[in-house]
Amino acid sequence: MKYKFLIYISYSYALPTGNPLEQEILKRGEEVWWFADEKDGKKALKGKDNVYTDIEDVIAYEPHIVLAATNMVPDFITGVKVQIFHGFLAQKRPSKRHLFSEFRIRGFFDLYCTQGPSTTENFKKLAKKYGYFEVVETGWSKVDPLFPIETKEIAAIPNILIASTFTERLSLAYNEEVFQEIKRLSTTGNYNFLMVLHPKLPAEIIKKWKQLEGEFFTYYDTTNLIPLFKKSAILFADTTSAIQEFSLQHKPIVCFDHTFEHDYLIHVHNANKIEASFQYALEYPEKVLKKLATFTQRLHPYHDGLSSARVIDASICFLNKDKTELKPKPINLIRKLKIRQQLHYFTFQTFNRPPVYKKEILDLEKITAIIPTGNEVHNIENVIKSVDFADEILVVDSYSTDGTYEKALQLADKVVRRQYEYSASQKNWAIPQAKHEWVLLVDADERVTVPLREEIRAILANPPKDNTVGYWIGRKNHFMGQHVKHSGWKNDKVIRLFKRDYCVYENKKVHAEIIADGKIRYLKNKFYHNTYITLDKYLEKMNRYAWWQARDYHKKTGELTAYHFVIKPCWSFFKHYILQAGFRDGVVGFTIAYIKSYTVVMRYSKVWLLRRGRK
Repeated sequence: MKYKFLIYISYSYALPTGNPLEQEILKRGEEVWWFADEKDGKKALKGKDNVYTDIEDVIAYEPHIVLAATNMVPDFITGVKVQIFHGFLAQKRPSKRHLFSEFRIRGFFDLYCTQGPSTTENFKKLAKKYGYFEVVETGWSKVDPLFPIETKEIAAIPNILIASTFTERLSLAYNEEVFQEIKRLSTTGNYNFLMVLHPKLPAEIIKKWKQLEGEFFTYYDTTNLIPLFKKSAILFADTTSAIQEFSLQHKPIVCFDHTFEHDYLIHVHNANKIEASFQYALEYPEKVLKKLATFTQRLHPYHDGLSSARVIDASICFLNKDKTELKPKPINLIRKLKIRQQLHYFTFQTFNRPPVYKKEILDLEKITAIIPTGNEVHNIENVIKSVDFADEILVVDSYSTDGTYEKALQLADKVVRRQYEYSASQKNWAIPQAKHEWVLLVDADERVTVPLREEIRAILANPPKDNTVGYWIGRKNHFMGQHVKHSGWKNDKVIRLFKRDYCVYENKKVHAEIIADGKIRYLKNKFYHNTYITLDKYLEKMNRYAWWQARDYHKKTGELTAYHFVIKPCWSFFKHYILQAGFRDGVVGFTIAYIKSYTVVMRYSKVWLLRRGRK
């Protein structure tokens, strides 16, 4: 069984920390998903396929390891909670207690993967003090792409990177004199400025600086700074943590009004001295570079670009080791309530001790997973992955033309083809071809969640002794990217786990159900079901269903009247939108109710056409 990783973030600037980890996890053949608990992070993850948008899906995923580039992480999801950090210790605020107070211990993490000696030493002391977490020095995954460092000559017109933090009293981005001086210097042709600003800065500040764009000034709307680090000769900054990242290249850094007079930085406090500081930095003063080398050796001594691999190794090692000597994590009621409020998910479930991964070896009855497909290349890999616990995976393809068949041949145990008539016909043809007595039938747009998988495995380990031959399985439906909690879909269920020789589908074109020769029980857990690709595709599907339903209804429907074309569609809309609380699903609920009523109209319109020999 694969290790299941979850990369947990809040803001977009954590993506560059998680991306190298994702690459390392996938390279090893393990499984990884992302989740963001803030809008900015959710927006940044939109381009990825392996993203959970609903905390309930994260819970169902049951990760073994949670890699968190956040200050807090839900205590109610499974897995070892690993702090991977979203930045270096920036040392931007004087503290009466300790410089290290910038990294607070909040009681959520089992393992801290530290970046270098300057953080490891402090965390080791804290681990000894609290006793409920461990510390492993790994280096920081975000800077892996920075290595190996390439030495380049400074260009005739040198690139100067400008970066700023978001706190107003610490940020150069708010300083009008700095703005005017950079504006002036950008017109001299002596310097080429590259600028990035923290995504938390107000839009009006960002807009102001973007107005400087021209031949020698470029604004970059990105959180991936490493390409800019590589092409820049020096950095101009305030107290931003980009200072520490840039310093690993051993290139000079000019800081405006830094709160500490660090000897590895070139400090400037007056805007009219900025250009002189740039000229000094571009000389690469040996005194400053020596101090910088000493600083970075304690900050991040790893120059091999393999910190991500060390993080994954440390996490897996910690997961599998004996952890009985660790104390339980603190009760932490206020912070636990806060994260439940943030995620709008309230539960008494909490994991105060890190788990130990044990691969169970059980004497299970064998099972065949049957997956009917028809142009499902976008679904086939993930649906097969979700049933990888089955002893046989049988794909029944209806002559797909989009690559589904070819992909299934690579992933499934057996792939057969048959011309599609209608769903019940296809499934009844497939069931006798199953190698094993127990059958799990999964549509391509469904996924077997981890809790459902374990419930099925429990049944196979201890099959019912009575005449039970099948099980109803509920479906957690998603439509238009949203979990549909009402609209008549709340209690959706299907018989999908059954004994091969005791069950057959009724001969109906649409919504046929199993006819069982024996007892049918209910499973507690549900399929994840995403019936939606695009609205056009969904309407096309509903139109196809309407034709099939028309053939069934043609035989049992009397004379067509206004009742069929007006009353029944209106009743359908009222039932789904009002009685079944579709209005609580917002636009999605309205859309579902409207399509349902439209389908009723189309069904009887097609009955009318059938009776006249038309299409």
